[in-house]
Amino acid sequence: MKYLKYLTLIIFIVFVASCSKENDDDIIPPPEENTPSILPKKELRGVWVTTAWGIDWPMEEYNAGAQKQKYINYLDLLVENKMNAIFFQIRGMADAFYDSQYESWSKYITGTAGTKPSYDVLGFLVEEAHKRNIQFHAWLNPYRISTRANKNSSFPQLDPKIPAKLTKDYEKIRIYNPALPEVQTRITQIVKEIITKYDVDGIHMDDYFYPSLETSEKMNDDAEYDQYGKSQFNNIDDFRRNNVNVVIQNIQKTIIETRPDVIFSISPAANMDSNYNTLFADVKKWSKEGWVDVIIPQLYFATGTDVNSFNQRLDLWSQYIYENHFLVGYGIYKFGDPAYGSIFQSSDDLKKQFDFANTKSKVKGSVLYSVKYMVENKVGIMNVIRNVYKTPVLLPYLGRSVTEKPNTPTNIQINGSNISWNGVQDAYYAIYKDNGINQIASLVGITKETTFKLNERGTYFVTALNKKNAESDLSESVTY
Repeated sequence: MKYLKYLTLIIFIVFVASCSKENDDDIIPPPEENTPSILPKKELRGVWVTTAWGIDWPMEEYNAGAQKQKYINYLDLLVENKMNAIFFQIRGMADAFYDSQYESWSKYITGTAGTKPSYDVLGFLVEEAHKRNIQFHAWLNPYRISTRANKNSSFPQLDPKIPAKLTKDYEKIRIYNPALPEVQTRITQIVKEIITKYDVDGIHMDDYFYPSLETSEKMNDDAEYDQYGKSQFNNIDDFRRNNVNVVIQNIQKTIIETRPDVIFSISPAANMDSNYNTLFADVKKWSKEGWVDVIIPQLYFATGTDVNSFNQRLDLWSQYIYENHFLVGYGIYKFGDPAYGSIFQSSDDLKKQFDFANTKSKVKGSVLYSVKYMVENKVGIMNVIRNVYKTPVLLPYLGRSVTEKPNTPTNIQINGSNISWNGVQDAYYAIYKDNGINQIASLVGITKETTFKLNERGTYFVTALNKKNAESDLSESVTY
């Protein structure tokens, strides 16, 4: 009898437990206290600053104080318009904006080639950019040494640091000879010197590789092909492309070995056929092989449907972005210039260009050519730029492989109107306002400090970012 009672009791307990289990499945657990918010899109917003011929800087201003102020004015213009990167030409004519063992000081700084300025130019440029959380990309031309009006004119005197045997002259341009192994090594060493001496965030090259010659002249490199290429390549064009490939590969290899956080970017001309067959720059291969971290094609066209329109060129280039990253180069210099036709006589098409690029998921930002046209603001282009860049953004991660996130900031506190947190080593910070579940958070500040003044009530959280712009997980939220 006792046995039956115990058996009945056990069956009852199992039944109750079973019912409880079923009911548990219907219970919705309370939401986690720190539900992740949707973070806003990251974006590079940059501008080119041309120093060859003093176009953007220093504009034939050879006083150090005036030069510094002009540069600071440019940076302030970028900050005002929520931009975050500058591509500054520090070596446009085999000259240097820093103390180099390979080439002499640029004439565009003091007015006289080889004359040392009174301040550390590149050090100043980098430091002032970083003070404002602006990324600094050191822009250099690999081969160009000097130019002249025509073959009846003279080239400027060759820099004594540059061996004449490494150079080659054409009707309008003198270059480092791309076919020479010594030149290929020298260009790589110049990059290493820059990234070793200065805390630049990137090394950048534009579209100048082999020169685009006059129709009346030839490359005149048969002797180099016979010596260095005939045994390996079936034709001289492949030999030329390989000469440039070697430089591109070695630059990236040197960056990885020396300072792997440095970004390697190239802004090729928009015409792929011209790049490949005239400049001997096999950009598609560089992209596919991952030899270049960032491609920024110069899409200096109006919107439309023809083959040379902004839309068609952007679509074409986006097909050749693989594991690397894609930015768009905008030709703001054309707006307000009668030489470029009626469509550029208002700023309307610039807005259309930005709008179209914004529909492409691969596009991670924009670079404008060039800064002086922002200042001139012809046909009101700055109204478009201010509207496109109206909210602050973080720089995207542009590295070549997955990177570890920095640690998450801790001990988030509100003291008065200030939010503070415990710092993370070698990091800067983003402060976000939480706009609710499934809503995009607002980026309200970027700082290197561990405290930030809030301007409105709400719920906030913080993230840490490292030098590569990789972002941590979200911190705990606090309410102000």
